[in-house]
Amino acid sequence: MFANVRRDVARVTRREETWVDKAGTVCFNLGLHAVLFYRLGRWLHLHRLAPVAVLCSYVSSIITGAQISPRAAIGPGLRVYHPQGLTIGAGAVLGSHCTLAHGNMVGTFGDNDDRPVIGDHLDAATGAKILGRITVGDHVRVGPNAVLIHSIPSGVTVVGNPARVVLRAEAGEGHAPVSEQVPDEVVSRLVALLRRTVEVVTMPSQMDRSTGLLGEGIGLDSVEILKLVCAIEEEFELTIDENELTASRFKTVGSLAGFIHERSVP
Repeated sequence: MFANVRRDVARVTRREETWVDKAGTVCFNLGLHAVLFYRLGRWLHLHRLAPVAVLCSYVSSIITGAQISPRAAIGPGLRVYHPQGLTIGAGAVLGSHCTLAHGNMVGTFGDNDDRPVIGDHLDAATGAKILGRITVGDHVRVGPNAVLIHSIPSGVTVVGNPARVVLRAEAGEGHAPVSEQVPDEVVSRLVALLRRTVEVVTMPSQMDRSTGLLGEGIGLDSVEILKLVCAIEEEFELTIDENELTASRFKTVGSLAGFIHERSVP
């Protein structure tokens, strides 16, 4: 237990520069308190003190607003933002360095005891739900208010209800067409579609093939990517498979236009 606690605390306080700031975070961070209550309850449960473990979980729900069952197995480095409304059911399994937020639920889907098994480095946004007897890979991001009820592999981003993969980590994919070889018409239609569909603060006044879509540039998030994919399918009369939604294809306007052109050519 103590090794896990040290890693939980270290993750929450790593950006604090002074010992005073670190101590303040430990004393007043409700998300950390929810994690520490869980660690204590889990230790009690494993040492055959289940009634005391349940009491510990109950006290945590009153103080922090989070309900984390001591029968859930959670790896080290857990971080919780705003624990109110967070629920992790008995039997759920989470790996190391997971990040949870307000309104998350990891639990059963329907009237049964099936719970998810989740890998390392989960990042669940506010309101995200992961339900049922499913397996979730490592380095998965679940968007705001998404409801995930199907197993998914590692390295993907999912949004929506039911959740849909909108971005997949690169893994042995072929090279996308060179953007300079893509007809100007495809690029112009894509730029116009971006302006109609995407609502971001950083939308540049001028866009060309080199304009970035992720990070620097437009800075699309997972929700905007989903909206854009749906708009592309309608505009260009395509059906895009989840396996095709890789980060390299969304790197720039040119790379995305190249993918669209590749799919449009008979």
